[in-house]
Amino acid sequence: MSDHSPSCEPAIYLDYGADAQQCRAGELEVSELGMRFFSAWRFTIGTTLAVALHHMHPRLGLCRIELEGVVVWCEPGAGQRCECTLLFLELPDSLRPSLREFSHALAEG
Repeated sequence: MSDHSPSCEPAIYLDYGADAQQCRAGELEVSELGMRFFSAWRFTIGTTLAVALHHMHPRLGLCRIELEGVVVWCEPGAGQRCECTLLFLELPDSLRPSLREFSHALAEG
């Protein structure tokens, strides 16, 4: 779960790199309001998380977006994984275009 090497798959990094998870197709959805992901991590509702999202942009290469949000849902899902929902806190306008590109890349993925 702590593979920090760049990949074509998007990745979630907690606390700016303390732990990482590659995300397969369908395991991560992102919008300007928040994100939903499946994870081996289990979080308490109300926990504030600092996350960094990585994805490979076809023209720009590896792109990183750093965000902070609060856990509003985290329940066991299939297998050993939890389904988690994070609402972003005060998303700066400067990050919105990058987040839209990331979300678009996931949809094409």
